[in-house]
Amino acid sequence: MTEAAGPSDSGHLILMAGADLPDAPDLTALRHALECRGHRVLVAPDGEQALRQAGLAVPDLVLLDAAQRGPDGLDGFTACRAFKDDERLHKVPVLLMTEHPRADATRCLQSGAADHLARPLEPDAALARIDTLLSLHAARRRLDELEAALQHESALRRQIESYLQHAYEMLEERVAQRTEQLAHANAMLTAEISERARVEENLRRSEVRMRRLVEANIIAIYFWSVDGLVVEANDAFLRLLGYNQEDVKQGRVRWDTLTPPEYGEISERAWSELRTSGSFAPYEKEYLRKDGSRVPILVGGTVISKRQQSGVAFVLDLTERKQAEERIRYMADHDVLTGLPNRVLLQDRLQQALSHAARTHTLVALMFIDLDYFKHINDSLGHQVGDSLLRDVARRLLHCVREGDSVARLGGDEFVLALPLVGGGQDVALVAQKVLDALDAPFHCGDHELHVSGSIGISMYPDDGKDVATLMRTADTAMYYAKEKGRGNFQFFTQSLNRAAQRRHQLTIALRHALNRNEFVLYYQPQVDLESGAIFAAEALLRWKREGEAPVGCNEFITIAEETGLILPIGEWVLREACKQLRQWHESGFGGLTMAVNLSPRQFFQPNFEQMVRDALDDAGVPPNRLDLEITEGILMQRTEDNVATLKILSDMGIKLSIDDFGTGYSSLAYLQRFPVDALKIDRSFVSGIGQDSNDTALVAAIISMANSLRLKVLAEGVETNEQRCFLQSHGCPSGQGFYYSAPVSAEEFTEMLLRQSRRTIDA
Repeated sequence: MTEAAGPSDSGHLILMAGADLPDAPDLTALRHALECRGHRVLVAPDGEQALRQAGLAVPDLVLLDAAQRGPDGLDGFTACRAFKDDERLHKVPVLLMTEHPRADATRCLQSGAADHLARPLEPDAALARIDTLLSLHAARRRLDELEAALQHESALRRQIESYLQHAYEMLEERVAQRTEQLAHANAMLTAEISERARVEENLRRSEVRMRRLVEANIIAIYFWSVDGLVVEANDAFLRLLGYNQEDVKQGRVRWDTLTPPEYGEISERAWSELRTSGSFAPYEKEYLRKDGSRVPILVGGTVISKRQQSGVAFVLDLTERKQAEERIRYMADHDVLTGLPNRVLLQDRLQQALSHAARTHTLVALMFIDLDYFKHINDSLGHQVGDSLLRDVARRLLHCVREGDSVARLGGDEFVLALPLVGGGQDVALVAQKVLDALDAPFHCGDHELHVSGSIGISMYPDDGKDVATLMRTADTAMYYAKEKGRGNFQFFTQSLNRAAQRRHQLTIALRHALNRNEFVLYYQPQVDLESGAIFAAEALLRWKREGEAPVGCNEFITIAEETGLILPIGEWVLREACKQLRQWHESGFGGLTMAVNLSPRQFFQPNFEQMVRDALDDAGVPPNRLDLEITEGILMQRTEDNVATLKILSDMGIKLSIDDFGTGYSSLAYLQRFPVDALKIDRSFVSGIGQDSNDTALVAAIISMANSLRLKVLAEGVETNEQRCFLQSHGCPSGQGFYYSAPVSAEEFTEMLLRQSRRTIDA
């Protein structure tokens, strides 16, 4: 018997079920012929066993004996229907073998059989039909696979189109061969030819759709041949690399020369993957444009011929993504405003510097720089001017360091200099002084000429810290010490500073719990008429009394409260407590008494400050004209227009407004005319110099004279001697306060002072 070429060469799995093969020579012969063609044949005694075996390994074709029944009475027709009802097996073609082909033809079709054969079998005819069904089954399976790929892989649609076209060509070729061989075998093949025509039409339509998709795709697509030519490309690919269709037709575009030499290794791996699996996973590299420039791309591809002589590649332009990634990397490591390294990059560079210093036994210096009074500039002139100033500061700092040094901005007005390979403290001091000199020169920001200084803290590796965190902490501690020393200077870290920083930290923690633990108390210092000595007001002064300790003045903790923001709840407590105490004194018969309360800048600028003051007065039942709010000159210099509005609201409520510590700030009496203030308090530092320092004496006299000319009340702080009292009174200062009259005392002691004064008045 002659074996025909075709699908039988592909090695399919065929399941035969029916009569025992030794008792069926035609089946035995057919099995032998199929195995000779390379097929693997599984045998089942009946349809029920055939279903079980098919559940374990799905066959490519099932041969069922229509008449054979199993133990449960399942004949070939019923078994065929069971195959078609099974979701895994319904696409497997079933060929029924019947001894009554004409009578059973309709029943075979109704049971879902792809075809039927007459028994005893004619080997050539049976093989021909089996080959045809295997070809159609393979083609259908490939069509299903291609359809699924079409739905899920839009980026590889051209591959599907080519593959479908190839499948169609193979199907057409094989069907044509089998049609010629089997023309005499069975007229039922007419239905199969019609099916083939339908598939052909669907494939043609798919080809048209896929071609339109490739041509209009925004992704660059090109087809290549194994000899290195780009044989076809869409417009997106040509635009990406600067070629045109004429370049492609003339063979001037070669895929094997598009990749720069340095990508040779990764490209070779992709080519090896392509030879092994028929495709390669997308990977990043660069392509050379026609003009020689480079473009970053993501490329993936697959072969479209069995011999791997041609294929298709998909190219995505990564230019925008790379630019975005570069911007993100830069922004992650740099300060957006100044372009300097930020904290993250600084820490990385500093860690590298410390590692190198540890190996080479060299020194590293770290400088923390904080601009003095920068917040005043921001508040008074706006953030635009402040930002311009910060950029100018960054440029000047860069000119103060060597090439290997680092200048970074941590945020706000804080800058850091990292100086590796320094010779010692003397070299670092020279750099610090250079920075101070650079900051001392005026800055020109738009129409404004600005003057700033800096406070610098310095720590050294390895003496002050052997890791980044410790060095930054010790430099920060030294910087705060520089501020305490008067600003505009530099200070090296010392162990005494470390102890002070630890105490500061402990104090901060304790301060956070002080309100909840009722550890705050108010003391009161009388304000008196210098001529009569009568008390007309009390200034509320905050004290912190922890269990088992003496009360502590606010000078020791007020700075921490300002920095942490605790000054807001503390300040509100002071105002409310002072108003409550004033109400008690009024109810005790001292209705003419006024209460003076100091305000911090953070209190003054908090939202709804005016409403908080109004609520405190209303809750205590105190008239607004009996409250004297003392503000500093620094408050007046910040956000001037907002200050005028806030002060006017308070003044319109009837509240008295005084300028505390006058003479230590930047304002002038003429400048004060813009604000609705009632009185000035001459700072104790000037009062203490009366009769001892001619400048202080002259300044106090001038302040009194000018204040009187502007109809402002004057009160002198820190009056401690009778000589000072006499001088102040003789120069027109009507009131004062200080140890000459009384130190700050508790509410009970102040009440006794008021009672003694009242008794003296009655006795007189």
